[in-house]
Amino acid sequence: MRSEPTSPLRERVIVLAHEGHSAEILDVVDIDHARILAGPDHQRRSIPIADVREYIAPEGRVWVLHAPDWYVQETKHLASVEMSRVIQAAVNYQRPGAASPKKNRWAILLPILLIIFVLIFVMAVMHS
Repeated sequence: MRSEPTSPLRERVIVLAHEGHSAEILDVVDIDHARILAGPDHQRRSIPIADVREYIAPEGRVWVLHAPDWYVQETKHLASVEMSRVIQAAVNYQRPGAASPKKNRWAILLPILLIIFVLIFVMAVMHS
């Protein structure tokens, strides 16, 4: 279920595609210094800030992206890559102070034992 914003101000992105013949109006989910994340989960877009024009409307900020179809498709791909990176970081997150995985002792002992056996063999062959 989607929660409605408590403020009447909204931030939106308008994506003009098909050479300006179609438009999508998307609610902004997140903004940072490099990109705008907009749209519902199944149609999320990650749009570089440098590629949009910002306008101020009575309801809030509006960004307009006028781009060819291939670029609009790429914004969907960027959003899916970003979300998979976020999920991967969450899965691999290790709490500060948590025990780190133990190193395999055999990975250290096996080469040392092998060197000792080789030295014993070489010494035995030299004394015979």
